[in-house]
Amino acid sequence: MKIKVCGMRDAENIRAVERLDIDWMGFIFYPRSPRCVPDEEPYAEAIRRCTKTKVGVFVNAGREEMEDKASRYGLSCLQLHGSESPVLCEALRQQGYCVVKAFSVAEAGDLMLADAYASHADYFLFDTKGDVYGGSGKSFDWRALDAYRGETPFLLGGGIHPASLCELRRLAHPRMAGIDVNSGFETAPALKDIARLEAFINQFKNKQESI
Repeated sequence: MKIKVCGMRDAENIRAVERLDIDWMGFIFYPRSPRCVPDEEPYAEAIRRCTKTKVGVFVNAGREEMEDKASRYGLSCLQLHGSESPVLCEALRQQGYCVVKAFSVAEAGDLMLADAYASHADYFLFDTKGDVYGGSGKSFDWRALDAYRGETPFLLGGGIHPASLCELRRLAHPRMAGIDVNSGFETAPALKDIARLEAFINQFKNKQESI
């Protein structure tokens, strides 16, 4: 079960999170996000040095912009949170990127939007529907996941925090490939609380190993 820590930016915080038992680290390139990575070389250097799988998070960005950012920041995975088409997702995959297509979920019917992307994304991300793009810090009713019958593996995001462990332990969807955590472990936007995050990861991983 993969763990992705998203919304990273600060060099020291990146290094600290990198030492934890995680798989992916997410970096947001959406200008309206309070966690957006500034277009400055010190930030690019800090991200390039990260040894975890680096995921760039975009919202309705053009292909050229995403590929430029991927080259500069050393991204191998692109996460698309807007209304990007299956054609664009497939084009990025053909260029060798791992593509994660995100969908905003409030109820089971929202999962049907993923059908058109079934063969054009490596993973889906099911996040909480809100009024704007990006995380709301709230979770949707995870019972809605029972309606997902697709073959594409998915990550679960949206409002995961330390108290989510009990509910996460009850999830047993065969296509669930991991979780995406962000604001539930922050002391400020883009700054993760290492102690809380490490404790959560250890408990989550131990539970997975015992299943």
